[in-house]
Amino acid sequence: MFSDRDMSRMNKLNKLNNNKSLNKELLATFKNFDPDVVVIGHADKIHNETLNEFRSIKKNIKIIEWNVDNYLLDNTEKKFKLRSCLIDAFFITNADKIITSCLSNNNSISFFPNILDSSIERLRIFEINTFKYDLFYALSYGVGSGKIRSYKSDYDREVFLDHIKNNLSSIKTNFFGYKGNQPVWGADFEREISKSPISLNLSRKPHLKYYSSDRISQYLGNGSCLFVDRNSNLDDLFNNDEVVFFDGMDLDDFGKKVNYYSKNHSEAKRIAKKGWERGHKDYNERIVTSYFLDIAFNNKPTKDYSWPIHQYYK
Repeated sequence: MFSDRDMSRMNKLNKLNNNKSLNKELLATFKNFDPDVVVIGHADKIHNETLNEFRSIKKNIKIIEWNVDNYLLDNTEKKFKLRSCLIDAFFITNADKIITSCLSNNNSISFFPNILDSSIERLRIFEINTFKYDLFYALSYGVGSGKIRSYKSDYDREVFLDHIKNNLSSIKTNFFGYKGNQPVWGADFEREISKSPISLNLSRKPHLKYYSSDRISQYLGNGSCLFVDRNSNLDDLFNNDEVVFFDGMDLDDFGKKVNYYSKNHSEAKRIAKKGWERGHKDYNERIVTSYFLDIAFNNKPTKDYSWPIHQYYK
């Protein structure tokens, strides 16, 4: 494990030399471990020259990259295109054919479901008997600062929170990153999500097939009853008794379902448990990692996986 962000912060020279010190350390680590496969994820500080050096040292090395961002946001498409000549296989939590725009050099890009890890998503919120709130949601504008960015707005998601606040005043909400209430992280996040039986999986638009941030793993994986926008097409991965689907184009539909399950915690917990079981069974870290390696070394799945396979080549 090599954290490019942590290494960049640890050495002040990295700010002055475009992370050359970091990349030098990574190259030394590569030589020390002599890996057969390199897996990178959201590692923007790693230079292409370093990855190219890996290949010059070990001709048959496999280099794969995963990403849990929306392909059309946060320069994700641009980042993939810049790396494409050096990557054997991309993996992303999107399945639209638009993700093929980054491909070159006979590589591939594949959808993968957001990963649940029982050593990280450890809670069983559905086993809690008493809750302080009905509904949880934590909004953030990225993990860089950990604070609300006053110059940014997020209408696509805040419209749902506003609808609840303005029309469902009896519902007890626990919202973060909203109306001046700062985002919540780490152990504080676990404490806060445990205070409600229900949480909202709201992702930024545009909708791409199957796209969700890793919020879906954090919420559902900790045993919260998850509300999911049907426009994400995630009903291909979860059943109606495992999450609560709502129509994100219809605020009345959304509001009615929020109101119903907020008044029926027992039903919400029943759905939460089934969703938790499905996620940890079919989308856990062992199964998804096996899928990554299957594609990297065999160029295709060699066994059945519990999600629709969307793999694209140039």
